[in-house]
Amino acid sequence: MEKRNLCHSGERERKNQSERRVVRERHQKVREQMGAREVSEKSSLICERILGAEWYEKSRLIYAYYPLGNEVDSRMLLERALLDGKTVALPSTDNGRFCVERDGAASDCRMEFFQITSLSQLCEGKFHVMEPARGCPMVAANAAVVFVPGVAFDRSGNRYGYGKGYYDRYFARFPDLYRVALCYENQMEDVLVALPTDERMDCICTESQMYVTGRGAIWA
Repeated sequence: MEKRNLCHSGERERKNQSERRVVRERHQKVREQMGAREVSEKSSLICERILGAEWYEKSRLIYAYYPLGNEVDSRMLLERALLDGKTVALPSTDNGRFCVERDGAASDCRMEFFQITSLSQLCEGKFHVMEPARGCPMVAANAAVVFVPGVAFDRSGNRYGYGKGYYDRYFARFPDLYRVALCYENQMEDVLVALPTDERMDCICTESQMYVTGRGAIWA
């Protein structure tokens, strides 16, 4: 009986992984087909919606990302947050910058955030992603808003990234961070198959609306 249960569990896991891969590939293809004008217009609507949120106004520390390809263009948010005097930090997956043995995280899936004071401090890193240059200080705090990219999302806050688990591992280490996903409405699914290691978003912002899926912001 135990062996049979293990077989069923293995089959279910393979089926889930296959379904997740199909969904991820489908959404990546749809996003890749978006034109520059569509990306720009929808990104502007998303950024404006975020800048009008009360939790943005109250936040002092912003963790963000620099857009890759047709991801939601977050540069407007980065520039505005810097102008507003907020502390802004972007991620790096350069293992040489931090101790990868701490917390038992896998060395090839480690991510930390580093503060910048200007977009000129960014340089191309792993996977061609722009990240803070060497010399930028590392930050780690729970009272922050994190702008999160991704491939697909659902209305319960589940997220599919690119499959490496960088953000899932980071949020497991810092569970109180307020997680705000930036995505287009065409990246939304009714339901995604979630794994125990998947970390849910608290809020998902698209060009059409803001889905509040989890906790409110935890700071006053």
